[in-house]
Amino acid sequence: MSERLRRSRRVLAVQSQLDRLAQWSLIDLQSRAVVLGDQQCGLVRFMSEESAVAGIFSSTMMRRLQTLAEMLATIASEQDVQRGRHLEERRRLHRAEWIVTILESEVRRKEALRQLAEIIETALQRTS
Repeated sequence: MSERLRRSRRVLAVQSQLDRLAQWSLIDLQSRAVVLGDQQCGLVRFMSEESAVAGIFSSTMMRRLQTLAEMLATIASEQDVQRGRHLEERRRLHRAEWIVTILESEVRRKEALRQLAEIIETALQRTS
């Protein structure tokens, strides 16, 4: 196996891990957004009830709702950035896979040519 192929396989392994990391990061952001959305819905539901407690804490709940909305907006922008990173990592992964595939076919071709040369030499030695 050529050194170039060995290096390319190492790059492919690292690129695969980077792609997986970018995907996990995106999944983490999505799960955080779901949790914050659930909290926001719970607060809105609680405030919409006709209870005396909701009226007493309405200003605190409104501040919390505002904070949750800001956090959701921040996470949404982080998700957009992370989607771009994930797409870039996926492109790099595909390029690395393509390079490894080409190098593997080149190694196979060279091995086939070497074997053919050996067969030809053996045949020539027998006829001599």
